[in-house]
Amino acid sequence: MSRFSAEVRRLLIEQDAIRVGHGTTQKRLAYEWAPDAALAALAAAPDGGVQRGSRWDVLFADAVVRYLIIQWPSGLRGGPEREAFVALRFREVHGVGAPEWRIVVERGATDFPVIACAVPAAHVEAVAAWGRAHRLRFGSVTGEFLAAYNRVRHELENPFGALAVQRDGRVTLGFWRDAQWQSLRSQPLGPAGDTSLGLYLESQALRSATQAEAGVLYCIGEGPRVPAGWRKVALHAEGWEG
Repeated sequence: MSRFSAEVRRLLIEQDAIRVGHGTTQKRLAYEWAPDAALAALAAAPDGGVQRGSRWDVLFADAVVRYLIIQWPSGLRGGPEREAFVALRFREVHGVGAPEWRIVVERGATDFPVIACAVPAAHVEAVAAWGRAHRLRFGSVTGEFLAAYNRVRHELENPFGALAVQRDGRVTLGFWRDAQWQSLRSQPLGPAGDTSLGLYLESQALRSATQAEAGVLYCIGEGPRVPAGWRKVALHAEGWEG
């Protein structure tokens, strides 16, 4: 039998802990600033599943990630100018940038809006060093919302709608119109958070809708309240227990 396992294990990196597994078999290891020590402890655990050549998908929790929808302006020439524009937008909106943060832009045509995310460099470097030390194979390494979107994108049939991903007291909400991203927002829940997300989605809907259109709010988890005239569709995608 080959020493390489076909099973793909999933690692979630939160603000203060890492998680592996689900339900009663879930392992949670806390950390303070960066996940180096927690990853080392996972590798040392007999039941941690960290074996040479093992395959892993790594998710950075949405509380760790900063998201933006990038609307490309006309006149940008080549990769360096696009990178500079993205870096500027993250500085303007989130106040983050290199070298403390790593920015990744979703692959796509420059004629359409794309999702970009920023992750603390210390977290990215900790995962990379852990992978090198144990000769791991990485598949997907991305933000939690993007991973959820990629799992359910074939179910998002309405050209006017939104996807809400809710876990552990936080909701990330991406809104699209004519099958193109318009905005993306992530925030804690609670009464005030639910109200503000509902109002935010309603304002986006009012700005973008025509009288003939009815939007659809696709939800992984409960999600915020829907605007008048919209309908809510629950998606049963595999995820992490909050």
